[in-house]
Amino acid sequence: MTQKPKALLISYVYPPAGGGGSPRLVRWTRALFEAGFEPVVLTVKSTYIRGEDQSLIEEIKDIARIERTSSLDPKRVFYLLNNLFKSSLSSSLYKKGSSAKSSNSPGALWKIFSSLRNWALVPDEMIGWVPFALFRGWRIIRREKPVVIITSSSPHSVQLVGILLKKIFHLPWLADFRDAWARHPYYPYPTNFHRWLNRTMEEIAVKNADAITLAYGLDSAQKAYPQFKNKFRLLHNGFNEKNFTEVQAMNLSGFNLVYLGAFYGTQTPIYFFQALKNLLSERPELKDELKVTMIGAFNPEHLKMVSDYGLENSVCLKQYMPHNQITRWMLSADALLLFLGSEIKESMVIPGKVFEYIRAGVWILAMIPEGETAEILRNAGGALIVPGNDLRKIQEALLELYQYYKQGKKPVQNQEYIWTKEETQLKKEMSKLILSLTCQRQS
Repeated sequence: MTQKPKALLISYVYPPAGGGGSPRLVRWTRALFEAGFEPVVLTVKSTYIRGEDQSLIEEIKDIARIERTSSLDPKRVFYLLNNLFKSSLSSSLYKKGSSAKSSNSPGALWKIFSSLRNWALVPDEMIGWVPFALFRGWRIIRREKPVVIITSSSPHSVQLVGILLKKIFHLPWLADFRDAWARHPYYPYPTNFHRWLNRTMEEIAVKNADAITLAYGLDSAQKAYPQFKNKFRLLHNGFNEKNFTEVQAMNLSGFNLVYLGAFYGTQTPIYFFQALKNLLSERPELKDELKVTMIGAFNPEHLKMVSDYGLENSVCLKQYMPHNQITRWMLSADALLLFLGSEIKESMVIPGKVFEYIRAGVWILAMIPEGETAEILRNAGGALIVPGNDLRKIQEALLELYQYYKQGKKPVQNQEYIWTKEETQLKKEMSKLILSLTCQRQS
C-alpha cells in the first residue's frame, strides 16, 4: 500500500482551543487530508485560552497526528502556575464569572502583563514558543519527511518558525495569515522602532514563503509588496454547512439580538448601548420584548457599560461556549450584531464570524465602516449597514429590525453567492494551492 505524502501544519492556535481561528485550522487539516496528504500538526500544549471546544477535535482526530510542545510564552507559563496555585493565582490572573450576566475577565496579573508585553515581546507574546516549535519541527521533518510546510498565524511568532525551517530544509512553505501582521489595525505598536521591526520580519516572511494565503486584505498586501503580489491568495474563513444542518434553533421569546465574539482594538459596543438606551427611553414598551445576548470574552468595562446605561434587564453577557451551541444561538436570533472600529484602516478587516452570520439566514445589524466586510454583506443580502459611531442611525436600524420582527419579515439573500463561502469550496481552493506547490517542487 502506497504511503501518503506528509504535510506539516504549524500553528500555536489549534483545537481544542476555541475562538475564531480554530475552525480555519480544522479546514486546513481536512483540506490536506482530502488532497491526499497525511497531516502532521505541530502546536502548543494547553495554555490560558478563552475556552475549549472539544467538538472541533472530533472533526480531525482520525485524520491527523497532533504533536504538542511546551513553551515559555506567558499564557503557557500562567497555565502551569495556575495548576500549582489554583486558589491564589486564579483570582488575580483570570476571574471567572458564575452568572449569565458575567464573563471571563482578566485579573490584576494579566492586566499588568498586557501593559508590558507590547514593549518587551516582539513580534508578540508567543515568541517564547519559537525555540520549542523550531526544535520539534526540525525533528518532525527529519523523521516524517513532509513534502510541504504550512504555518498559520496569528500569533505571528509562528511565521518565524516557518522562516527558519524553510532556510534549513528548503521545503515548499505556505504562510497562512488569519490576521494581518504589520498592517493590523488593532495592534498598538508602542514605538516606530517596534513597527519597523515587525514590518521587517513580515518582509522576510513574504520574501521566503512560496505562497501566502490571507483571510482578508488582499489589495492592501499586494500594494505593500508589489514585487511579490503573485504569491498572495485570498482565502476567506467561510462556514461549514454541516454545523448548521446538525443543530436546531431554540424557541426564544421576544425580539432577540445576538452578538458572538469579543471586542478588539477600537471595537466597542458603547455606541450601540447608548442607542439602545435612547430607543428604550423613547419606546418603553419595547423593554419587555427586546433582548440582547452577547456570547464571548468580555472585560469588566463591558459589564460596567451595561450597568452605566441601565441595560441590566435588556443585555446579557454570556461566557464562551462550544461552537455547536453558538450555532444554535445564531439560528435562533431575530438579528445578529456585528461591530468594527470606525477608523479607515479597519475597513479591510473581515471578522471570521461574518460568513456564519450570512449563512444563518437572519437579519444582520452591521455597525461597520465601508470596506470588505460591507461588500460581502451587500453581496449576501439581509444586512442593515450603519456607521458604528452614529447613534441616530443605529437607533433607526434597531427600530427597523423590530418592525421586521413584528411583521414577520425575513431577509432576502443571494444564496448562490453565500454558497461560494461554504467550506467545501474553500477546501478545494486550499487543496489546489498545496498540490501546485508540491508539484512545482517535484518538477
